[in-house]
Amino acid sequence: MSEQMNGDPAATEDYAESTYRAPGLGIVGIAALAVAGWGLAGGPALPEAADLGWAAVGIGLLIGLILIISGTRTRR
Repeated sequence: MSEQMNGDPAATEDYAESTYRAPGLGIVGIAALAVAGWGLAGGPALPEAADLGWAAVGIGLLIGLILIISGTRTRR
């Protein structure tokens, strides 16, 4: 990074800004904002712990299936 600050034109050609955005981070950010809004609004009481456990199992199963399906894509 120091090469970019000293004005060396050869050093700035080597630097390429990445435009890749991770969609997973966007989803996590939106979920965090939703939880924060729910908390600020004084959302409804949480369901019983047994129900939360089953919800966690369901979410884990869904994520596992998505990972399995996404791994079966052919790479060209």
